[in-house]
Amino acid sequence: MGQPVAGNPTQFMMERAFAAANLDWRYLTLEVPPENLAEAIAGLRAMGFQGGNFTIPHKVAVIEHLDGLSEAAELMGAVNCINRQPDG
Repeated sequence: MGQPVAGNPTQFMMERAFAAANLDWRYLTLEVPPENLAEAIAGLRAMGFQGGNFTIPHKVAVIEHLDGLSEAAELMGAVNCINRQPDG
């Protein structure tokens, strides 16, 4: 999730990795402008997404929408990947 995301190779790489591991998972590239970040995060939660990747300009702004941070994310003050914990 970011803006811009055109030409980002991550979806291609992740889809190949999922297939190689026999996982029936999908990686979606979502272009979300900063003013829609809160709604996009709410949408991920509502649709039961298990995780997500964030790129510019959301790596810092996404923090306020999360339930917690890893020690590394706290030290960096930025987030690249999120995952849903068993408690939601």
